[in-house]
Amino acid sequence: MSKKLVTLVFEKAEREIGSPVKTRLATHLSDMLLENYKYSLNERTLRDYYTAYVEKENTNNEDLKPKLILHFCQYLGYENYADFVSANPSGVKTPTSKGLEVKGIDKKPKKGIVLFFSALTLGSLLYFGFVKDEGNCMVWKEDHYERTVCSGASLERPLTELILKEFRKVEHFDSLMERKTKGKELWYDKSNGKVEFFTYHGYHPENNKALKSVTDHIFKTYVLDRDAERIGLSD
Repeated sequence: MSKKLVTLVFEKAEREIGSPVKTRLATHLSDMLLENYKYSLNERTLRDYYTAYVEKENTNNEDLKPKLILHFCQYLGYENYADFVSANPSGVKTPTSKGLEVKGIDKKPKKGIVLFFSALTLGSLLYFGFVKDEGNCMVWKEDHYERTVCSGASLERPLTELILKEFRKVEHFDSLMERKTKGKELWYDKSNGKVEFFTYHGYHPENNKALKSVTDHIFKTYVLDRDAERIGLSD
C-alpha cells in the first residue's frame, strides 16, 4: 500500500508542476508538506522514498511514518488513511493461511477473532490521528482559487495550500511589468489565439493544459509588443 500511496503522490505532483523530473517533484512535495501541514521532510528523503518504493520495489523498506501517511492521503484528497484504503482496495495485501496449516486445527477463522482484529485496526487508525478534515478542496474563481468543501463541482480540485496562496491569473499590463521588473517568474497558456498569464506553475485551472514558463522572447512578443485584444490584457 505504501508503494501505491507514494506513486499517486508523485503522479499528482507531476500534474501540478508539469515536470516528470524526480528532484523537482520531491522539492515541490517538500514545500507542500511544510506549507500545508507544517511537516518538515527534505527533498532527498522524498526522492529516496520514491526510489525505494516505486523504482526498486524493495521488500525490506522502512515503513512510512504515520503522520506522513496521513498528510500524503490528505494531499490526494482523502480524509485519512482508512478513506484511502477504502478507495484503493487493490493496493492492500491480504495475508493467507497457506504455509501455516496445523493438523487438527480448524483453519476457518472464528467470527470473534475477525471482530477483534477489525476493532484493533480501527483503533490504530484513530490513534494515529486520521480524522475528518473539511474544506480540503479548492475551486477556481475568475483569477484565483478559493478553499471549499469537496463537492465534485466544476473547476474544483484537491486543496494545495501553495497553489491556493500563490496561483493568480494576471490580467493587467502594469502587474506583468512589475512582476518582470522584480525578477519574479511567470507562466502562460496560449489557447484559441488567446494568451493568459499566471503567477505559479502547474496547470491551467479551466482547460487543464500544462502551463509554460515565460521566457524573455515570450514576454517581448506577448507583452511588450502585445496585441491587447488578442491577449486580453487591460491597462
